[in-house]
This record gives sequence, structure tokens and C-alpha cells, in this order.
Amino acid sequence: METFAMPQSAALLLEGGSLRGLYTAGALDALMERDLYFPAVAGVSAGALNAVNYVAHQPGRSASVNLRYRRDPRYFGPMAAVKGGSLFGLNFMLRDLPQQVPFDYDTFYKGSQRMVAVTTCVQTGKPAYFEKGKTDFDFFDAVRASASLPLVSAPVHLGKFSYLDGGCSCPIPLHWAQTEGFEKIVIITTRQKGFRKTMPSQRMINLYDDFYGRRTLFYATLLTQEVRYNALMEEIDALEAAGKIFVLRPADPVEIGRFEKDTDKLLALYNRGRREMRDHLDDLLDYLER
Repeated sequence: METFAMPQSAALLLEGGSLRGLYTAGALDALMERDLYFPAVAGVSAGALNAVNYVAHQPGRSASVNLRYRRDPRYFGPMAAVKGGSLFGLNFMLRDLPQQVPFDYDTFYKGSQRMVAVTTCVQTGKPAYFEKGKTDFDFFDAVRASASLPLVSAPVHLGKFSYLDGGCSCPIPLHWAQTEGFEKIVIITTRQKGFRKTMPSQRMINLYDDFYGRRTLFYATLLTQEVRYNALMEEIDALEAAGKIFVLRPADPVEIGRFEKDTDKLLALYNRGRREMRDHLDDLLDYLER
């Protein structure tokens, strides 16, 4: 590959999606194989977990963690919930696993890449953006908050407030990137083009009310997240059609469950993300060079 200079005005935005994030992990590994590192990365939920390994410059690590430990009770299930406050073992993944699957803290913290973890404040219902090197608490707690799904996770306390999954209020941090002044915005989603969310069922509304009815602003955010997501997708589609942003999406619907156990399906999804990023790499570079 000819020498490519990544523009400093470029930002990479990573959607969440629980284990659909294996698609993103594959796409990021394809970027790392070509030594393509964006100056700024913002991740939501599973996107934040993937971003950590991208900023540490460790191809393969996200896939290793998710495929090797998917059936480990410390990774997912009642034991993970008891020990870490979440059905997904976020403390296990972020605190314990680096002892077994080494994590390059030096590259992560000392490198020049910006990383932002997107969360939702339980008190206000609004998105909060925490940046590596700019918090007065452990940044990995912000990553944990970003990936803490409502209903199955305890809120993560950061400073004076508590936080849950960033996708509740901000599924893709497009407006953050625009406010920051980035001229080149690249998005990796975990849903196919044209996907739109349906409104929550009465059962889900009742669950939200049972858990968060007293947190009225957060409750309102949960009840309107589908409307907000669909409006954002319309905006993203329009910007993409105008050539103002670049979006990598799964070419076809991702047919796995939120808590998928079949590691063969997860591996196939990882390889799909890797392959589809490779297939679109020339288009991506053309966009970044324009």
C-alpha cells in the first residue's frame, strides 16, 4: 500500500449492539492490518469496548476475548452480575482479563489517539462524553458505564452522577463529532442500511417503569430511544448520500441474538466485518483523501 497520511480532522464512530460488535471488531482489525489509525475514536457500548483495543493497537484482542470467553460464567450470566453488577462481566473483561489476555496500557494511555466513551446520565437522561486522559476517575469505569445495559446492569457511579449504556441517549455520536469540528467522519454500524427500530412493547414500557419510573428524565429517554435512533439514521443516510460522511454497514442483516451463545456464528460475524472493511477500504481511503 502506498503511504497514506491519515487526516488529523478524521474521527471514527462506533455503534454498539452487544455481540453484534463482533462485526465492528473484524472491521477494526482490517484497519489495523493496514496500520490505519484515526486520530479520534468515539464508541458507544460494545463500540467503546472495541475502541479500547483499537486505541491500544491490538488486532485480534477483541475477537479473542469475545470468542474464547463467551461461555465463561465470569463473562456472562448470574456470576458476572453478582461480581460485576452487570449480566455481561464488564469488570472481568476490563479488570481481570488483561492479566490473561495482555493489554497494552502504555500504547493506550501514552499514544496520541483520542478516545471517547459515550454514556447516558441516569439523573438527566442526556448523553455524557468521557475522554481518555481527561477524567478525574479511571477512564475504564467510563467504558464500563458505556456498555452497562439498562435493566441488566447497575448504574456506574462517576463523580456526582451515575451512568448507563450510551446507546440509550446517543446510539452514534455523530453530533459530538460535528460539534468537535471533525471534517471527515467515518461510522461503523452493526445494522444493515435501512434498518429502523420499532416502538417498545407494553411489556418493555412496564419494565422501564418498574426499574426507572422514579428517574423521570432517564425514563423519558428510554421511552423515546427508538424515535431518536430512527431520526439519526435518516440524518446519517442523507449525509452519506451527499458524500459528507462514510459509513460501513453489514451488507445483510446480522442474524444473531443480543446474548448469542453460538461462537461459530460470532466468528462468522467477525470474519464478515473484516472482509467487508477490506472490500470497502479503497472507497474509505478515497473519502479520507478528498
